[in-house]
Amino acid sequence: MLFRSLITCCALMTAAPALAQLPEPLEVALSAVPNDRTPDGVVLRMSLGEEVGYRLLEPASEEMLTEVQADMWAGFNSEDEDAASESEAIEADGDATSSFSMGDYDPQELRATIGERASFAREENGRLIYEFEPLSLLMQGDVPGPLLEHLRAEVEVDPELGQLTAIRFTLIESFKPNLAARMDEFSLEQRFVHEPALHGPRTAGVSMSMAGSALFQPFSQTMRFDIEEVRFSEVEDAALETAAESP
Repeated sequence: MLFRSLITCCALMTAAPALAQLPEPLEVALSAVPNDRTPDGVVLRMSLGEEVGYRLLEPASEEMLTEVQADMWAGFNSEDEDAASESEAIEADGDATSSFSMGDYDPQELRATIGERASFAREENGRLIYEFEPLSLLMQGDVPGPLLEHLRAEVEVDPELGQLTAIRFTLIESFKPNLAARMDEFSLEQRFVHEPALHGPRTAGVSMSMAGSALFQPFSQTMRFDIEEVRFSEVEDAALETAAESP
């Protein structure tokens, strides 16, 4: 009987970590789900390094684009770092479509990245910042385990809005993922802003930089995406207001 009680006690102690909960402000922020609305227009600014800048309005159809603009947009959607090489601003007229993903806000993806554990680190300018061990990288697909093991991650919360304002990943120290490569620097930040039309958060921009060597050749890359404007249908706004006023 005593032996069975000890086994039960050990099982409960082993299962205890699974009951760990995120700090309340972070849990509240991750529970904020914006309305499901597709924007009519999205104005993006993309910068590669310090000199190259592009301003894009997501097109409803690639047929509306010139050959140069189409190549550039394909490069943006595929996250191909070599697809865009022009140094002038390019703007494409049209409406946004379901291909728009930079402005999407996915609480489930955020939870999968943060996991079940986070600890309060500090407060800056009214924001609460929590540290956590990343389980994945947002929007990056499969990420090699060694990279995740060498990252420090933190998430920023606006306690008044009850929403996230940023999530950041920074390389702790230089490491070699394989014999022919070394990662010396890496940082990734995704910023969020409150969108009144969605009654919740949306992505405001993404920044990423990395430096190191591959095949014994040094490399250094930086890129930044800023969502300058997201346009929503006024007709849908009116419909939502009418629905809200209905008894």
